[in-house]
Amino acid sequence: MEKNQELLEIISDLLLKGYEGGYWDYKSDYPATAEDKLHDIICMANNLEDRDAYLIYGANDDGTVCGIENSSKRCVTADFIKFLRDKNFAGGFIPQVEMHTLKIGGHEIDVLVILRGNHTPYYLQNDFGKDPQISKRIRAGAIYTRTADMNTPRDKTASIEHTEYLWRKHFGYDLRPAQRFELLLEDYAGWSETNWDNCRQSYHKDYPEYRIVVGESKDAVETISYFYDDESMPWAKLSLEYFSTVLYETELWYMDLGRCIIPKPKWRFMIGKGLYYYFLKDSINGRLLGLFTKGEYRCNNRCWIEMPIMIFEHDRERKSFEEWFLSVDRELKQNIRSKIEEDAIMQHIVGKEERDGKPELGVKDVALAFALYKRWRKIKNFTEE
Repeated sequence: MEKNQELLEIISDLLLKGYEGGYWDYKSDYPATAEDKLHDIICMANNLEDRDAYLIYGANDDGTVCGIENSSKRCVTADFIKFLRDKNFAGGFIPQVEMHTLKIGGHEIDVLVILRGNHTPYYLQNDFGKDPQISKRIRAGAIYTRTADMNTPRDKTASIEHTEYLWRKHFGYDLRPAQRFELLLEDYAGWSETNWDNCRQSYHKDYPEYRIVVGESKDAVETISYFYDDESMPWAKLSLEYFSTVLYETELWYMDLGRCIIPKPKWRFMIGKGLYYYFLKDSINGRLLGLFTKGEYRCNNRCWIEMPIMIFEHDRERKSFEEWFLSVDRELKQNIRSKIEEDAIMQHIVGKEERDGKPELGVKDVALAFALYKRWRKIKNFTEE
């Protein structure tokens, strides 16, 4: 609800301007061709304002709302995601989008939000389009962007100045050190090898002034650690350093007595309802997980069995899961909890926890929340196919 209200305020302000700009465009209806649709999205994804962009369907060129409710071309987020996944984007970097329907002036409008991304410029590796006129196709290698209210024509490419800006954004050259560090964490092959045991630091091979440094280990036990074969879980302070300046601190968890290493996940207590551990992929700890798992974004034990730690793209997705979790029928939750309690492995895990003193919310709550997360993920993925 908060997200839609915030978006409604943004879009209302843009419509009141009465003209199109560098990160918003009015459309009285959806594009007539797939080429038009793709061209609009790429131009907005490569916008020069370095922010989210908006394609507003159901508005005339002067910003007056005509409504989209009678259009036969309407799409939802899943339609756009599938549409973009099918295109051969360079490097596999695909613009991230969300579709929202808003009500303004007695009409519905659809707003495609093209989320700000660092993987600019977005462009294709192969031509897209069947029109015999090359000028109407989306050309391979062409950089399309948006200047004021104008998209780069399909038979041209962005200026050298704008192309350089997009690549500088990609590599983080204009970012502060802390911001650039986050980008470098996504370069999994760029970091020096280490085992995080007798060698407790890693540096970026191209930019050695950026280092990940781990301190001395201390003993600990967490609720999540009981799911591993050995619940002993040493931890150590982990620092992101630029030259000698500490930019960020967290913890490195040596799960299963050090056999499985992960950065400290976040956790969420829902008193009387559940407990879960999670990572946000767009957070620093989420990027560290990506680095330690080389892009797998999955927490496993020594036998490669997935541990009950949830992975979300961003906090909006986590909140969406939690809303769904809280709406799940009590009987379904109880049926799942009963199966968990009957499972022999879970009985062993519960036994270890009870030996040390059962907390108010423990391993059975974590297992229940994770089982529902897997169910929610399956439903979500199905709707996006």
